[in-house]
Amino acid sequence: MRVAFCHEISLPLPAEEAFPLFTPRGEELWVPDWAPEYISPASGEVCKEMIFATGSGDEATLWTCLEWQPAERHVRYLRTTPGSRVAFVDVTCKPDGAARTMACVSYSYVPLSERGRAFIAAITPESFAAGIDEWAVLIREYRARQTAA
Repeated sequence: MRVAFCHEISLPLPAEEAFPLFTPRGEELWVPDWAPEYISPASGEVCKEMIFATGSGDEATLWTCLEWQPAERHVRYLRTTPGSRVAFVDVTCKPDGAARTMACVSYSYVPLSERGRAFIAAITPESFAAGIDEWAVLIREYRARQTAA
């Protein structure tokens, strides 16, 4: 059973500036406590088949970059939380005028266990949208800090 969610957010910056914020290194700039362990390449450079890890304990998660298309401002990851679930994560950034971006974020979950089924069952379209809307808030706050500096 696969369960998918998709939500778009509007960001106050050009697409070529917004897209890098959805890479692991870019998310370090605006996601609180985001501290990926870069496995391959160790530099954290994004490329197809890049591997990195996040989380700990039952939420330790391995990520693999499946598609890296910077010219199209699209990236696709596979994230695996062993014993729980896998998710395909897609992000595409499209210009919305010269100075704004529409970012489309989608997650497609597949449970690996009862724990994974329970995790996925707790997600509603509304809670997913609220979580992605929070990304927009964090990115706007990051952008405000950058422009104030």
